[in-house]
Amino acid sequence: MRSDLVILGSILSEKAVTLSAQNVFALKVAKKATKADVSKAVKSVFGVDVLDVNTAIVRGRIARKARSKSAGPVTVKAPNFKKAYVRLKEGQTLPVAGLVGEAAEQGK
Repeated sequence: MRSDLVILGSILSEKAVTLSAQNVFALKVAKKATKADVSKAVKSVFGVDVLDVNTAIVRGRIARKARSKSAGPVTVKAPNFKKAYVRLKEGQTLPVAGLVGEAAEQGK
């Protein structure tokens, strides 16, 4: 896959910020991207050395939305997405995730 189509964004959850202290960063990636694709894309886009990549497909949540009394409730499903946990070489960081980690430390 093309490197610019693999990485869709960063994931800024509490778990992701905690893992960033251990040089592991969470990214939202294309569903068809393999671990090798993610590794090459992170290296080419950010210029860092990738040691390990773990991927997981997150299933979309199902929610019931209310409508009118005659139509009844409607079930809506959020789309599935793939996330990748990328472990970087010691001393290297990703730009966005580094800023979030610093902000979390200042908030303590």
